[in-house]
Amino acid sequence: MSEPARQLQRPSPGWAPPRPPRPPRVEPRTRPRPSLVRRPAATPGASRRSTLVARRSGTVGFLILSTVVVGSMVLGVVALNALLAQSSFRVDDLEQRMAALSQEHLELVHEQATLSAPGRIAAWARRHGMRLPDDIRFLHVPPAGRTAPAGAADALDRLQRTVSNMVGGGE
Repeated sequence: MSEPARQLQRPSPGWAPPRPPRPPRVEPRTRPRPSLVRRPAATPGASRRSTLVARRSGTVGFLILSTVVVGSMVLGVVALNALLAQSSFRVDDLEQRMAALSQEHLELVHEQATLSAPGRIAAWARRHGMRLPDDIRFLHVPPAGRTAPAGAADALDRLQRTVSNMVGGGE
């Protein structure tokens, strides 16, 4: 085969098979985000740099937002942990106080039982000159507004007659 024929069979280094045509791009109805809008550049390399800068600024904004959110969540967890620890200390203090007050209550009940013992009260009364009576009498006084029991009226009449005989000198 001749050299010109071989060159026709071999593709040239800059040659590529033709691509099928692309369908036309449909533009969205909303406005594109300003950070992703391509700006015309003087050189083809500058266009690529402006797109990278726009993407980086979006990434930096996302990083700042996520850092703020995560930082506030960590701060909230730390504050909650501090409140729980403080509550735990308060509960421990209250339990200790309750144990001390229970012990004091038991001591006071024991002291009350000791002070109200009948033998101790009798000994105190003897030391202070008190004594038991020789003759114990019970007086029953009818409540106001009630009638006297049966037979009490006769005794009252006899008592009044006796008193009037003594005072008046007889009937």
